[in-house]
Amino acid sequence: MISLRRLDEPSVLKENKAKWLARYLEDRAKSPGKRPSSSQYAHAEVVQTLEAMSFHKCFYCEQSTKAGNEVDHYIEVAEDPGQAFEWTNLYLTCGGGRHGCNNKIANASLPVANCLDPCNPADRPEDHLTFDDELIRARDSSARGLQTIQKYRLDRPGLDYKRIVQIKQLLKAKDQIQARMIAEGRKTMTDEERDLLRAFAQPNRPFSLMFAVLLRGLGL
Repeated sequence: MISLRRLDEPSVLKENKAKWLARYLEDRAKSPGKRPSSSQYAHAEVVQTLEAMSFHKCFYCEQSTKAGNEVDHYIEVAEDPGQAFEWTNLYLTCGGGRHGCNNKIANASLPVANCLDPCNPADRPEDHLTFDDELIRARDSSARGLQTIQKYRLDRPGLDYKRIVQIKQLLKAKDQIQARMIAEGRKTMTDEERDLLRAFAQPNRPFSLMFAVLLRGLGL
């Protein structure tokens, strides 16, 4: 998870959310528990804007969503149906059903107020989350960090595996640089070589917070 800046509300929401909400609340009054239409709150324009916000990554775990994504209601519809089409309540998560971050612990059991919000400037995920290689941990026993991991299941085995795959790419690049340094009789990296490794921690890369932690450990 990294901090994200919310972009301007998509025009499709501005123009339609009032009528969509009114119709949905009418239907819900007749059929309690009815879900809003994903063709509306997850309209292509909404998804595209959310993707631009997060560099095509899940808001929570930072894995790429290019293979599949879902639009998550931060405040669940069951809690507040009135926020079903609110732009600030729509987040992008990785797909995969029970294997994705949208398969989170319900707010009734673990409220979002107890967890980190990537879109809240006051929440700095790097102050609460850290990594031991591919394993995510709460930094300095942060309660908010721990509950964030629990809520979105950020320590699930599938994510660990995907993080390992990405780490191997970093280590391969590092080994290639070290081999070149030995061959050229150098003891230090060039600026270009440092930039190559630091690029893994750029916000457009998967698991950029993990790489920021790993690169600090390497003195980069």
